[in-house]
Amino acid sequence: MTVSYNHAYIPSMLVAIDVGNTNIVIGLFEGELLRDHIRLATRNNITADEIGFYITNWLKQLELSGEAIDDVIISSVVPSLTATLETVSKKYLGCVPLILTHLIKLPIKIAIDQPEQLGADRIANAVAGYGKYGGPMIIVDFGTATTFDVIDDNGIYIGGIICPGAETSMMELAKRTARLFEIRIEPPDAIVGKSTTTALQSGLFLGMVGQVNYIIDNIIEETKFTNPKIIATGGLAKNMEKYSKKINFVEPTLTLEGLRIISELN
Repeated sequence: MTVSYNHAYIPSMLVAIDVGNTNIVIGLFEGELLRDHIRLATRNNITADEIGFYITNWLKQLELSGEAIDDVIISSVVPSLTATLETVSKKYLGCVPLILTHLIKLPIKIAIDQPEQLGADRIANAVAGYGKYGGPMIIVDFGTATTFDVIDDNGIYIGGIICPGAETSMMELAKRTARLFEIRIEPPDAIVGKSTTTALQSGLFLGMVGQVNYIIDNIIEETKFTNPKIIATGGLAKNMEKYSKKINFVEPTLTLEGLRIISELN
């Protein structure tokens, strides 16, 4: 008589941490499922214990503890905080984290000059975008900077573009002019503003959309891509496909998904 044993599959628990210039985004994956994610403001003087406190309480709300975490991966564009997050991983999650750089195993090839200067978040975006949609593709990340990442149909990262983000432009305007001020970046009701606030909304939001459309057109002309997928991500990406006819898909958690794929590969 043959005896068979049916072992239930228990998905691994991964914490993916993306350290950006404006926010630290932390996601919890159960296998391939993103169960939840939180966002903290980036501060150069934030301590490991502060972040550990946030993560511990977040996990507690999900009825988990740090001991439940199997792996941690960190993407960081703020070098001074990378070591802080390593300490958090070891002290509060019991894991030695994988730090994303261009040198670890990746499912795409990076074919640019000085690949060590490519932001880890942009690598993660390219991995997730190509993994989900294939190439050729252009990823537009609306963050502190608005970045464009270009991947060909063979999964080769061939380059990108970096522009000031809309919020960054707004803060510089408010800082450098006596009568302008910071506003919420959102679509205006009309192109021609009837007040300083609506004029700023129109200029900042529609200026961003126009910039995106123009740059995408020129990328396609230069690369000769045929029907590339255009993906938007980042803090200002929500509903962007409604305002830019160039955008095909909006993926708010693209960076976290890329971190999950890279963690599994390594």
